[in-house]
Amino acid sequence: MKLAAGILSAILASGSLMARDLPVDVQAKFIRFLATSTNSPGRINCRDAALATELAKVGVTANPGGKLAWATSEAEVKALRAAGQLVVCGHTEWMGAGATIAIVEEDGRPQIYLHMGNLAGSGVTPSYSLLKIAKRI
Repeated sequence: MKLAAGILSAILASGSLMARDLPVDVQAKFIRFLATSTNSPGRINCRDAALATELAKVGVTANPGGKLAWATSEAEVKALRAAGQLVVCGHTEWMGAGATIAIVEEDGRPQIYLHMGNLAGSGVTPSYSLLKIAKRI
């Protein structure tokens, strides 16, 4: 719980930035929380070099074998979903393409959206703390 509270505090302190514009160090901390919350601690499939560098600083390895994957385009969402990974992105509109979690700015604060249908199809059971703070679609 302390980890989740600390990460959320860092995210909320970022102000009114759009999720895709969040500093990569904040994204990395948020993704670390998501990886832990989806029982994939320490690993995420991430092809973004800057984000992968920041993830390494918080103890998360950019690993294609991880259950969780960060997508930077709608095409990547589709490909990662087809590969059976739980996809995280910065756009709620990509959830229709298969993303399970979206980190977006809402009322000046980052917000997590969780697509319950995509989650059910992923075979991943999220932690209670993720379910508690996420808005469900």
